[in-house]
Amino acid sequence: MDLCLKELKALENREALIDSYDNAWDNMPYSLLETTLNTRDLGEYRIDGTERYTCYGRIIRSDAAITPSEKDIAFLKSSNITTIIDLRSAQEKGRKPHGLSNLEGFDYHDIPIEEGSGIPESVEAVPESYYRIAHAANIREVFRTIADAESAVMFNCTAGKDRSGVIAALILWLCGVRKSDIVYDYMRTKDNNQKRFELIHQNFPDLDMDIVIPNENNMIRFMEMIEDNHGTVQEYFTSIGITPDIQRMIVEKAS
Repeated sequence: MDLCLKELKALENREALIDSYDNAWDNMPYSLLETTLNTRDLGEYRIDGTERYTCYGRIIRSDAAITPSEKDIAFLKSSNITTIIDLRSAQEKGRKPHGLSNLEGFDYHDIPIEEGSGIPESVEAVPESYYRIAHAANIREVFRTIADAESAVMFNCTAGKDRSGVIAALILWLCGVRKSDIVYDYMRTKDNNQKRFELIHQNFPDLDMDIVIPNENNMIRFMEMIEDNHGTVQEYFTSIGITPDIQRMIVEKAS
């Protein structure tokens, strides 16, 4: 909301509009939920070339809410964020069941995206893994579920980084958010998941952490691969079976 007010004031004073969202959320909580590290809203990104924004409280990206608190549950219900999409593999869910999967009042969807559930073999392989996520067998079901949901949607993988990051990027891109802001949204995970990255390094000291920690080039290269192979993000969606009508539903839901 503060961003919107700043933009309106800029328009009234005939000043320049916001060109970047760098540091725009410095005073916001890292996570919308107190029991997760990386639950974030896809709202309040300006749609390039307009004075419109993606809407707050419509589509939420997250790490897995394994043990949501009563406060978390109350927040989600009061915010009408009750459609839950769990992107984790069956093995991941078996180790740590989702804390909202059997709760009354939530519409839980088990839509596993196997691609991205493991660690790529190198830094160079990360964008390729993102491209495979974008073409996973169940990816169409994810986007159709978002489009058809009567409530706001929260989707998650394990850390809210790769599978969730790819889906968030594609939704923002479809809405017309500029690429620099898509990269910015992706990179917020680097700060949010710092404790998680530290734990990974402690448990796997020989792992190249550059593979795990988000890097701007991963998202930039992924978007280049989509354009190289599909031309536009709209044509990408069409190629996976998300028709223009469903694309419009997603955009209307997000913005």
